[in-house]
Amino acid sequence: MRRTLEEIFRHKLALLLILLIPPLISAVVVYFLPYTYRTTASLWALRRYEVIGSTGVESNLEATPATTQVTALNELLHTRAVALNIARNTNVAATLNLPQDVLSTPSRLDDALYEEITQNVEVKAQGYNMFTVSYANRDPQIAQKVVQAVLQNFSSQSQVLIIAEAQKLLENYKKLLQDAQNELKTAADAEAKFLADHPDLTQDVLRTNPDYASLSNPQYALLHSQTKQAQAKVENIQNSIADLQRQLSSQGKDTDTIFSVIDPPKVPQYHESRTRLYLIAAGVALGLALVSCVIYIVILYRRNRAIYTAQDLHKMSNLPVLMQVPQLAAKAIPVALEQTR
Repeated sequence: MRRTLEEIFRHKLALLLILLIPPLISAVVVYFLPYTYRTTASLWALRRYEVIGSTGVESNLEATPATTQVTALNELLHTRAVALNIARNTNVAATLNLPQDVLSTPSRLDDALYEEITQNVEVKAQGYNMFTVSYANRDPQIAQKVVQAVLQNFSSQSQVLIIAEAQKLLENYKKLLQDAQNELKTAADAEAKFLADHPDLTQDVLRTNPDYASLSNPQYALLHSQTKQAQAKVENIQNSIADLQRQLSSQGKDTDTIFSVIDPPKVPQYHESRTRLYLIAAGVALGLALVSCVIYIVILYRRNRAIYTAQDLHKMSNLPVLMQVPQLAAKAIPVALEQTR
């Protein structure tokens, strides 16, 4: 500990420079960075974001309407097609100062644009129904255009995404209905053929009804039950198709049934405050400076070969210690040396 403190106080100026220079450099770097302009749009979620599934309209009933729409929009922004569509239509690439090799390589350019949109477009819930979409860019007009593009894509894609599963289910149900109708026809034909081969049973069916007539003939009872089961299956599938079609028609084509724009995005007039950026840069630089100071002190400590005690001398030599001079003040050392001459 004594040696460590001695090295610190002996090299305090160098340590002070190491501690101050990185934060100063970071402040200068932040100062010369171009300003960014942020625009924000406020939206009102009119209802929860829903998806039509096999059990009907599905949604997270424990989440607020704003939260469900924020989740849906964030997932939409992380799809490559939507993110690249927003970036290309707003000419974001012109504001990113990308290297020429990136601009000349389509795949790398797409990666850069995708990363810009997914990481810098912020969608946050502000309350039960309120949520915001914001984006910052060096060009204030580009910032506004990006937020507008996000809203337009959410408007155009929301209905498509909501009914996408329903459309697939509807197609599956139509295939199942065709198979069920074929089964019903086969069962009905088998029952009709059996009745044609048994005229007496046919008269019984006409006089009473197939359910009562089937009690007197087990074979006909089996054929009749198969026909009823096939008919019930067809009716159930038809009811499911009708429910899906009713849900699809209730969704409509008006995207305002999902959300409403309260505050549209405007071209920002003032750049963002750099206080937060200064604090982050200063904090990172100060952390690096502290690590550098510790490393510097360790190096100084390891290079210190001074002898302070008899134990230090014994580590370096086997010679015996005949006498120890007490610690003298700096002013007393010249006097002691003068007296020894």
